[in-house]
Amino acid sequence: MGIIYVILGFIELLLGFRFVFLLLGANPESAIVGGVYAWSGIFTAPFAGIFGQAVTTAPGVGVVTQSVFDWTTLIALAIYGMIGAVVIGASSHWWRRPTGY
Repeated sequence: MGIIYVILGFIELLLGFRFVFLLLGANPESAIVGGVYAWSGIFTAPFAGIFGQAVTTAPGVGVVTQSVFDWTTLIALAIYGMIGAVVIGASSHWWRRPTGY
């Protein structure tokens, strides 16, 4: 059952980083940010297009940062969290040791 926690934790962490990077307008050309976007795109693809995205552009000195409130990632976080809770609950019920030994 520990492997379920590890997989779910990895997916949730990846999606959390994606949401924060998009919200803060992180540079997708950065290796870390680009990697997070590439890996997490697999998990957000089924939920793409459910809601629009709120985009804010904040011009700075020579830099334009685009902040995106990504509803797709939030929905993916919630759905994968619920699926994980159901799988963990069901697996703990199935793999419970019988009492009376």
